[in-house]
Amino acid sequence: MRISTAQMFQQQVTAMLEQQVELARTEQQLASGKRLVSAADDPAASLRNLQLGDRLTQNEQYLKNLDAVQGRLELEEGALASSVDLMQRVRELAVQALNGSLGPGELKTIEVEVRSQLDGLLAAANTQNANGEFLFAGYQVDTIPFSDDGSGNVTYNGDQGQQHLQVSQTRQIAVADTGSSIFQGVNAAAGGITSSFDILNDFADALAAGTVTGDTLADIDTAMDKMLAVRANVGSRLRVVDDQRGTNESFGLVLEKERADLVDLDYAEAISRFNQQLLALQASEQVFAKVQGLSLFDYLG
Repeated sequence: MRISTAQMFQQQVTAMLEQQVELARTEQQLASGKRLVSAADDPAASLRNLQLGDRLTQNEQYLKNLDAVQGRLELEEGALASSVDLMQRVRELAVQALNGSLGPGELKTIEVEVRSQLDGLLAAANTQNANGEFLFAGYQVDTIPFSDDGSGNVTYNGDQGQQHLQVSQTRQIAVADTGSSIFQGVNAAAGGITSSFDILNDFADALAAGTVTGDTLADIDTAMDKMLAVRANVGSRLRVVDDQRGTNESFGLVLEKERADLVDLDYAEAISRFNQQLLALQASEQVFAKVQGLSLFDYLG
C-alpha cells in the first residue's frame, strides 16, 4: 500500500507538533526549576504533591500550636512558682507565729504581711497573657477567675474547662489548668474542704485574735503540695512540647524531601533531554522540507 504525499505531509506535521510540545514543556521546566509544571505532566505525582502540601501546612500549624502551648505553660509555670514561693513565705510566718514567744505587736506585723501575701496570691491566680486572657479561668478567658469581696472572701468565677491545642494528628496538650484545681479543693486539717485564699485569710484572722494553731501550718503545707503537683505536671507537659516539636520538625523535613523529589527538576537530565529533543525536532524539520519538495510522481509505480 502506497502512502500519499498528503498522508506523509500530515504525519510529519503531527510528529513535529508533538516534538515542539515536548520541547516547550522541557523549556518550561528549565525556566521554573520544577519537574511538575502542570498536573498533566504526571497526574499521580501532582496528586501526591498536593497531599504533601496539605500535610506540610498542617504540620506548620502544629508547630505554631506548640509555640502557643509553650508560651501558655511557661506563663503558668511562672505563676505557680510565684504562688509556691509565696506559700513558702507564709509557712515561715506560721512557724514563727507558733513559736509562742511573740508579743501582740510582732503578731500584728506578721498579720499585715500575711494579708499582703494574700493579695499577692490573688494576683498570681488572676494572671493574664499578652492578649489579656486570664490563664486560670477555664474557658472563660475574658472573666477574672478570682474576685475578693473586700473582706477576704474569694470567689472563683471561671469554669472547669481545660483548653487543649492539637500538636500532631494524634496528640493534644492542655495549655492551662483551672484556678479551682490549683487554689481550691484543699483538704483542711480540721475536716472539710477549703481554699488557699481561705487558709491565708483565716491565718490572718487567727493572728489578730491570737489563736493560731498547728492546723494552720498543716493546711498551708497541703495547699502548697497541691500547687507543686500541678507545677510538676506543667513541667511534664513542657517536656512533651519539646519532644513533639522535635518530632514535628523531623517529619516536616521528611515531607519536604519527598516533595522536592517529586517536584524539583534534575537540571543535568533536563538539559540533556532538551538538547536531544531539539536535535530530533531539527531532524524532523529537515525531513519535512524534503517531503515538501517531493512530487506525487515519486510515489507512483
